[in-house]
Amino acid sequence: MATVEVDQDLCVGDQICASMEPEIYEMRDDGLAYVVDGMEEIDDDDLIAAAKDAADACPVDAIIVEE
Repeated sequence: MATVEVDQDLCVGDQICASMEPEIYEMRDDGLAYVVDGMEEIDDDDLIAAAKDAADACPVDAIIVEE
């Protein structure tokens, strides 16, 4: 299992994570990325890999995926 979070203090709202993995990340009205409700803990290996790929693409390292 992995936990997923976005640090809104670091997020610059470039939307890369949400465009790569919209089932895990979403943009909200404040222009920042958030983890989709219910996706804060992921058990599926494919989704964990997808969450990590989007985290790696984040230009400011605002996404934390911990197993």
